[in-house]
Amino acid sequence: MKILKTALLTATALGLTSAAIQATAGQGCVTCGGYFYTAYSYSNTNGMADYTYADRGPYSTEEECQQAVQVDYGNSDGWLPYSGAPKCVWRYESDYEVYEDIIDDWNSGINGDDTNTGGAIGDKEVIAKIKDLRKTYNVDKFELEVHRVIESTITDPNYDEDEDGEVGVEKEVDASQ
Repeated sequence: MKILKTALLTATALGLTSAAIQATAGQGCVTCGGYFYTAYSYSNTNGMADYTYADRGPYSTEEECQQAVQVDYGNSDGWLPYSGAPKCVWRYESDYEVYEDIIDDWNSGINGDDTNTGGAIGDKEVIAKIKDLRKTYNVDKFELEVHRVIESTITDPNYDEDEDGEVGVEKEVDASQ
């Protein structure tokens, strides 16, 4: 029962993460990378314009990505492909965090109403500089510590984290021991 509850907790956490990103996994090795495009949502509250940006992907082929772009134009879900960024560009898994940093920057409003920074998504030099910054400031360690702080608030008595920090991952046990 504990394994089932742990698996459900893991599935719920992954589901929430996936819903936020609204990623459509491509065939094959999803973690190896894929094609992405950027979408935006616009709202106007009392005359205050608010743009929210999100990545869409990974898609296993550029054609699948282009099809998703076309569907996104006509599906009336409140999100549209962002014309200020290149569409259906290959991203390596090792660069995913960099792209998340760019989207987070856009969503934070640091650039004000200037939405003319879409070129950063396709600029390999910008991506390399951000990767260097992540290393210099040890961002991966910081994000891991934030994750651990958040996990420490979980009060589920069936929540079980293994020694690698993974939750709900069953390990094979050698029955001969």
